[in-house]
Amino acid sequence: MELNKIAEIRSGHLNRGRIVSREDGSHFLIQARDTIADSLICDTNNLVRFKPNLSPSDRVLKIGDILFMARGSRNFALLLNDPPDSTLAAACFFVIRVTSSQVLSVYVAWYLNQNKVKNYLRRYSGRSVHMPIVRRSVLEGIEIPIPQPETQRRIAELDFLEREEEMLLQKLSKKRKNLITAVCLRAAEADKKVRNLK
Repeated sequence: MELNKIAEIRSGHLNRGRIVSREDGSHFLIQARDTIADSLICDTNNLVRFKPNLSPSDRVLKIGDILFMARGSRNFALLLNDPPDSTLAAACFFVIRVTSSQVLSVYVAWYLNQNKVKNYLRRYSGRSVHMPIVRRSVLEGIEIPIPQPETQRRIAELDFLEREEEMLLQKLSKKRKNLITAVCLRAAEADKKVRNLK
């Protein structure tokens, strides 16, 4: 089923000019720098607070919305689990809100990150002045297989566990590297002291 049959898709907030951070701002803004593509997460701890000139097409984000990075050579989708109140997405994103009661947002986000979709996007994406860009019509036309909700849930759980395992392995690898480096430095210092005693 095409994505636009199961979800509403809107562009992110288009700000005219530079974003000015203000302590009395009425909204927060999620920008590309607030996302971690490798982990498919959004860090909302340091969002810019600003006063936007809202347009009718702007939408405040809510739990379950999907942000799709439409610009650049790396397109990805991430699910928002707990966005702050009065938060907008920047224009580099499309905001996808699933409207079908038979489709889970977490499943759609997972599917949009699969190689089959990435190949499709590479084939049909346009190019702006400086970088590749995914057009809305291309995103809307992505064909998504829709299994039973329980199957969608299991797929999402397996994907979550796989990403958790990958993060743990990365942390373990970093700790192992630090340990080996520390052992080698101690050995070098010990050898130096022995030579000084001779």
